[in-house]
Amino acid sequence: MKSALGIFVTALLISTNGFAQYNLEYKVGTSPLHYKAHTSLQTVQSMMGQSATVSFTSDQLISMTNRKEGSELVYSITIDSSENMAVMPSGDTNRTPSPAVGKVKETRVYKNGEEISSQWLDTAFAQTQAGQMKDFGSIFFKLPSGSVDTGATWSQEKIDTVATAGGQGDVVVNTNTNYRFVGSQSYENIKCAKIVFTGQVGLKGTATIQGTDLDIDGKGDISGSALFDIEGGRIVSMSGVSSQDVNMSSTGANPMTIPMNQKTDYEIQLVK
Repeated sequence: MKSALGIFVTALLISTNGFAQYNLEYKVGTSPLHYKAHTSLQTVQSMMGQSATVSFTSDQLISMTNRKEGSELVYSITIDSSENMAVMPSGDTNRTPSPAVGKVKETRVYKNGEEISSQWLDTAFAQTQAGQMKDFGSIFFKLPSGSVDTGATWSQEKIDTVATAGGQGDVVVNTNTNYRFVGSQSYENIKCAKIVFTGQVGLKGTATIQGTDLDIDGKGDISGSALFDIEGGRIVSMSGVSSQDVNMSSTGANPMTIPMNQKTDYEIQLVK
């Protein structure tokens, strides 16, 4: 027969093991955060029985400062340097876009990472860059509410409107993401929460190419993982991949459909 003390200790252990251990939230830092970011995009487009592949890579050094305004955190995002490489059937282009250097975007999020709003501070950069670059700065992901332990799951639905390259149309992007906290992990003596995610993406919109109006319809999948500094309240690293199958179609006297597959890989890493 167990003693009263033994029963109490057993009950205490059961109770303690049942308590959540981590409260994850973004926090205001006292110094700028510096990140190294790499994006690789490949698009395969078919038209009139022929296919063409366009590859795009971007390497950037990013700085972010943040401040607290009520219940909101405000992040000012600066591109310290950027280099883009486009490989196209018509020829390669390698350039460092000067409009990209400097403070370009301000993003407001709640402490759990849900985005409230984004404002472009450099309108020239926003107007001249391709669609994948216009989304630059949206690196925040949703965190769980309250205290959680290993195995916790949560989800996020996000709807964005993105201008197509050249500003000739808009695409509504609906993203549903499922997250899971798989446990703690140390990174350069920083205790981090490791979070994995999967999800689906839907796209609908319009574009104009060489004077032809096109309807855009597509869907795809996303997956990835992230390390989040538990004490510091910041992203340490994040990587992911997305793949979408998209159809661009036109009606009228000369109807046509242009199928396209787009795959994106990205990595974001905190640097000191």
